[in-house]
This record gives sequence, structure tokens and C-alpha cells, in this order.
Amino acid sequence: MPSCIDLHLHTSRSDGVLSPRELLEEVRARKLVAFAVVDHDTIDGYRELADLIVPGDPELVSGLELSVATGNGDMHLLAYLFDSDHQELAETLETFREARNLRGRQMVERLNQQGLRLPFETVLEAAGGSAIGRPHIAEALVKNGLASSIEETFRKYIGNNCPAYIPKSMIRPPEAIALIHRAGGVAVLAHPYINDMHRHVPSLVRLGLDGLEIHHYSHDKQQVQELKRLAQKHGLLLSGGSDFHGRQEHEGDIGADSVPVEYLEKLKSRALEIRGGI
Repeated sequence: MPSCIDLHLHTSRSDGVLSPRELLEEVRARKLVAFAVVDHDTIDGYRELADLIVPGDPELVSGLELSVATGNGDMHLLAYLFDSDHQELAETLETFREARNLRGRQMVERLNQQGLRLPFETVLEAAGGSAIGRPHIAEALVKNGLASSIEETFRKYIGNNCPAYIPKSMIRPPEAIALIHRAGGVAVLAHPYINDMHRHVPSLVRLGLDGLEIHHYSHDKQQVQELKRLAQKHGLLLSGGSDFHGRQEHEGDIGADSVPVEYLEKLKSRALEIRGGI
């Protein structure tokens, strides 16, 4: 089996199913060379994993998936190889956490106004101490018998433009990329073909974007090749991962895309350049 990496994994500290410890056991079983946990707007899962790593384990790369506002929605920027103790980054993520929890409470209030009678305590239980996201609300709705599936909750209640939907608190691309760089990390556009986010690449390059996530379960072979050409055109690095959350019917399995180790080595070189310029 060729050496490979997975730079897009999620834990229960955001909207994944597995705890950091459980995820590490799965990663060990896949015999990856390196991996990154990129929980949404938090590095709590990364911090827990860092304390669990022992000699012989795959390399753990600092990672984060930032929610970033665009004119008509939101894009996701992946941050890698940053200083996890960077104060400004920590303060920004704490602000996001508070905003996510407030948003969760407000969405539950809207659901209750529609007669769904969802106890907020059930949502807190689903979140398990992590910042509240829509998947936690969806799980609580299903658990309370108010919806038959996660898909139904998003389609009828909490999906974009649905009755209980409230937009996330997000920063703009210039601020997001600059923050990642100030923390010594590299900025990569996540899953560029979801919602056609690849159309923003030229403007993101002008802001300092470092790379594209070309390997992703939502990308077919033709799209991977198109993204490679787009990256070459703009001098961008390559990345990839499974976007594993633990809900296999909707995503890739850990290490499924066989992302080459050389992608990480080039990201590391870019991170060194960024730190040299700080």
C-alpha cells in the first residue's frame, strides 16, 4: 500500500461522530503517514489528539476548517500547520464558539415557535460540550421523534433558507487568509466544486490563497484533473482528504483518496516561507 495522508477529518468536537480518541484508533488502523483534524471553527479536537499521540503514530498536522462569508453564502477555508497557541487565532475561535452557541439557541427557539417542542437540553446533549452546529440540532430532532431522518431536518427546518435557519457568524476571505498567515499557517480552499466555490479562486489568489483541496469525496476524476490545472495556472499547492465525519453514507472513508505525502511536504515548505515573512 503506498504511503498516503488524509488532511480532512472531523471529530465530535465539531460535527463529527467519533471522539478524538476514537478517531485516532481509526487512523492508526489505516496506517496513514499523516493526518489532520480540521474541525469547524475550533481546534479543541486537535488539542486533545496532540495529547494522545505516541511514538510510532501517524504525524498529526495542526488543522482547522474556517467558515468564511461570501456574497451569496459561505465557503470553507482549510488552515494547516499554524501555531496552535497563537493568541489572536484562539480569541477569534472563542468568538466563533460563543456565536455558534447563541445561533443554536435561536434556531431551537424558532423550531419551538413552529410547534416542534424541541428541548434545548437535547441539543446540548447531542453537542457533547462542543460548539453547537446544525448537525447537533438535526440529531436532537430525530432523537425526539420530530423528524424521521437528518436529511428531513435540513430539507424542512434548518437547511439554508428554511424556516428555522439562521446564518453563521463568519469573517470575510481577506481577514481569514491574513489571520491564517499571521498564525504561521497555510490557507487552502476546501472542496472547491461544492457550491461552485472554484469560481472564487482568482480573487482568493490575490488575497494570498496557498492551495486547493483537489481530492475530496464530492469530486469526480474529471474535476480532480480540472482542479490540478487550475492550481497549476495560479501557482497553488495541492491538498486532499476524505472529509470524514463518521456518517459513511454521505462522505468518504478515512484515507480513501490515497492523497500523496508530497502534498504535505510542499505545504510545509510554504508554511516555512510564511513564518519567515512574519
